[in-house]
Amino acid sequence: MIGELTSRQAVPPNGHTSLPQAGGLNRSQLQRLVRSGLLSREGSVLMPSAAARAWHRSGDPSLLIETLHINVRFVGEAMHALASAPLTHEQLLRLAREEYDLPWSTTGPVHNRTAWLSVTGMVDLFDRHLHLTDSGRDVLARLALGTPASDVSGVTTRLTPATGAVADLIDSLNETELRARADGANLYIPGTSANGGSLDALHMLTEAAIPSISDTDFVRFVRANFPKARTAATARTAKEALKALGLIRRTSSKTWSATPGAIAWIDSGEALDLARTVHASIAFFGEILGELDATGRLTTGALAERSVLYLPNRQRPLSRAAINTRLNLLEACGLVSRLSQTVCRTTPLGLAFKDSLPCLRPEDALPDRPTDTGAGYDPSGRPDADRQGSFPGDDIATELEGAARDSPNHKRLEKAAVAALGYLGLPGEHVGGSGHVDGRVRFGIGAGSAILGVEAKSAANGRVVEQPLFGLADHRAEIGAEVTLLIGPGFERRMLREADDDPAIAVIETGLLAEVVRRQEHTPLTLDQLAPLVDPALRAAQRREALSGYWQAQEIRGQLEYAIVDLLNAEAEDPLEEGGWLHLTSIRRELRSRGYRVGEDEVEEALAFLAWDRISVVQRSERGYRCTAGVHAAGMRIRALGRQWSAAAHHHEVRPSDQESRP
Repeated sequence: MIGELTSRQAVPPNGHTSLPQAGGLNRSQLQRLVRSGLLSREGSVLMPSAAARAWHRSGDPSLLIETLHINVRFVGEAMHALASAPLTHEQLLRLAREEYDLPWSTTGPVHNRTAWLSVTGMVDLFDRHLHLTDSGRDVLARLALGTPASDVSGVTTRLTPATGAVADLIDSLNETELRARADGANLYIPGTSANGGSLDALHMLTEAAIPSISDTDFVRFVRANFPKARTAATARTAKEALKALGLIRRTSSKTWSATPGAIAWIDSGEALDLARTVHASIAFFGEILGELDATGRLTTGALAERSVLYLPNRQRPLSRAAINTRLNLLEACGLVSRLSQTVCRTTPLGLAFKDSLPCLRPEDALPDRPTDTGAGYDPSGRPDADRQGSFPGDDIATELEGAARDSPNHKRLEKAAVAALGYLGLPGEHVGGSGHVDGRVRFGIGAGSAILGVEAKSAANGRVVEQPLFGLADHRAEIGAEVTLLIGPGFERRMLREADDDPAIAVIETGLLAEVVRRQEHTPLTLDQLAPLVDPALRAAQRREALSGYWQAQEIRGQLEYAIVDLLNAEAEDPLEEGGWLHLTSIRRELRSRGYRVGEDEVEEALAFLAWDRISVVQRSERGYRCTAGVHAAGMRIRALGRQWSAAAHHHEVRPSDQESRP
């Protein structure tokens, strides 16, 4: 196929009729060849890449495999796995999922790669096992391999620069323009696998508005070309989505036309131009790339919760459907990759793309974010009936972030740091004063606890310049501490290196500390899990990564518990199933069908928790497990436990005074 294309004339990437027929390939197939490094764009024309032409001229299959390995994940890595022992396709799939974080649910992607390796003589298939050939071993020796769970992506990190109207659009994005973008809360793109996906759907709909199209004709066009948009209301929703995405605009009371940015994208055929146009039009699009990069593996639900921090024009977060539409577009443009149905991560191309964009920061979107302790801040914008007063963690984190840059008032950060650590379960007190430690906190309970000294440094520009560290040992000796927690918004490179190299100093940036405090509300960590935050053996840059694994485990456990209750409820509602009982094996099978691949022990632990008599939403018997309450009731019972503890704490606090008042 590629050999045939290398001998053809150039392929126009945006030929309105010729592209889908070029080489017998549709647009999606051509895009995959571009991402594989076998086709390249030269101006507005698709050409065989230099690597593809070199392979075609030489006939050397190793050149093809080297090109594929550079641009496609799990090609050379599959060969490396086969170098140790022959493997089946199923075993390679398990390796790709477990060691390389590839979100594949079937062996299809593995078959695609091994088919290339087979036809080029790199592997041989017999006895249901793939065997690496001598030719494959020779090629493998020349490949630079990725490592398991790395951020290797199937796209190149070279950014195609924006041109024309798209470049003008990005250049115009100042903070005012970013804040004025549409919320993009109701985005419906009618593309399906049958017509090439969301990019092809947007391409087709945008082309229909060149040079213009009437309201009636647009609705008719959508209904005629997209089977799932047969109703006029659905077609109008698609039209409004194109408007929100910045691809069409009204030119009269009855007509629409493609925007200059959309026309520039159609002319270039470059997916990044579409992404730039969309970023300039709707809030929380390019910003998602930063969220995924900075915070770790956020789920769709977590992204929805955080979206309100970037939406200056509304008080509620986006729906999961709106987040999924954004993620689907980002994935189609090669900017994110999916690890599961609900978790994505930014690709190397996405990181480079994010750095090229002007983006809104949460503090820019919400300059008037409430911080007083009387009303509480809920990221969803909804009143929380379960809260008694405000969410203290958010107030503490907000104060910490503000104090970190309030350099004239250094005691403010000292007190805020001690309060933040206390909220996390490290009780202590502010000390302060010349020649003394700023604060003292305790990690652990009883004889096994340890005293930690707190030294807080604020800086108006966000970076603490070099300050002497030799006095910290005296401060530790003063309070009997073995470790100093050096807390600040950021540190000058030499100071950071010196502090990181000191075995008695743990450097903690206030941004990370604030994040940990906020996350305690939804993904609370135990004291043992918080140990990386104060471990002096870790460098400052390693702390977030060490904590991310615990956060992810908490999120996955919550999703697993919810999924179990949900599937048991579905079983109970099935009229063909008497009693709604499911055995553990059936529960695990149903969970796998929903994308949850977890071990038997994890499922049993979750079931035991849900069956605990203080929650009791799952019943166990010889017939298996069944639900005794709905999902909403289960959530209410779990939240009620927290309220009971709060009430008990309040009772404990007021009880002594009650006793004193007795005669």
